[in-house]
Amino acid sequence: MKRKYLYLICLIVFIVMVTIILVLTKDKEEPKPIVTDYAIHKDFILVDHGVDGMSEDNLEEKSKMHVITSYEEYAQLFSSDVIKEDDFKDNNYFLLHLQYSGCNEYDVFPTDYEIKDDTVNITIKYKRKCGLCAPEHDFYLLKVDKKITNLKSNLDYILVSSEECDNDVVYKPLVYLYPEKEIDVYIKLANADKITTSYPKYINGWNVKAYPDGRLIDTNTNRELYGLYWEGKNYHSKVTNEGFIVKGEDTISFLEEKLSILGLTERESNEFIIYWLPKLENNKYNYIRFESIEEINKYMPLEITPRPDTLIRVYMVYKPLDEYIDVKEPKLNTLVRTGFTVVEWGGAKITN
Repeated sequence: MKRKYLYLICLIVFIVMVTIILVLTKDKEEPKPIVTDYAIHKDFILVDHGVDGMSEDNLEEKSKMHVITSYEEYAQLFSSDVIKEDDFKDNNYFLLHLQYSGCNEYDVFPTDYEIKDDTVNITIKYKRKCGLCAPEHDFYLLKVDKKITNLKSNLDYILVSSEECDNDVVYKPLVYLYPEKEIDVYIKLANADKITTSYPKYINGWNVKAYPDGRLIDTNTNRELYGLYWEGKNYHSKVTNEGFIVKGEDTISFLEEKLSILGLTERESNEFIIYWLPKLENNKYNYIRFESIEEINKYMPLEITPRPDTLIRVYMVYKPLDEYIDVKEPKLNTLVRTGFTVVEWGGAKITN
């Protein structure tokens, strides 16, 4: 009888010990590592993300700085305490400003760099998804030798992956306003039922305070903007006997030339090209046509109060081609900017 109880006690002790071991093992189980195809370079220190609470002047100052040479300069620009005063004894810091659309571009990281003579060459990798919204800003500091007080930057953006987006969409019409003086402006998209996405949120129009330098203040939220963004459905454009046939590898030079003719500034052209380049440059050929103001107004009339002196609307439609086709190249007309100027650009892929 005693032996029977002894066996029972041993069995209970064994079960308890196994249970304890299992619990402890589970608690110590290592999480599976997240594998990514690239990551931020360890030498770049992220010191500020976003622009909330930051004045436009401060942002412009940050954008223009190249090398920060003292802790006092650093403290004037950033509230972050990532960098300490002692860090400046033997080092200066190169300032890298990355601007991107958080709704369209993500995993935007500096992944490599090389300092050669007076230039720092930086590789930026990013991924692309569908949609677009207001820009986001990241500021990085790269430790450099104390004797370096100025550096030019050369940024090489590399697209890692891109989503296949809905083709039946007018992508990224972005509206810029340039009044001659500070004014209140009301903007209405007459076919608002076609809008699928907007920023700021489109509710019976946009009310903004516009400044000559292009800055906008949304009077509903008091947020500072640089443009008004919307996307819309049902844009059924077609290939016609007029247009341009452009090799994918020639996309940049083609757009730089044509956008200048159409009246876009360097900044506006830069933003246009950055957005459309990944969709165009890897195709063998592209049929490209810039729609007439009559076609654009038919799809989405734009009503602006007060009425602008100059209105430039650039809508590019394109279709990837495997073979060259003959079309007649149209003559593009240039609008001279005078007075209160409004500029809008966007585009769509031809799907038929």
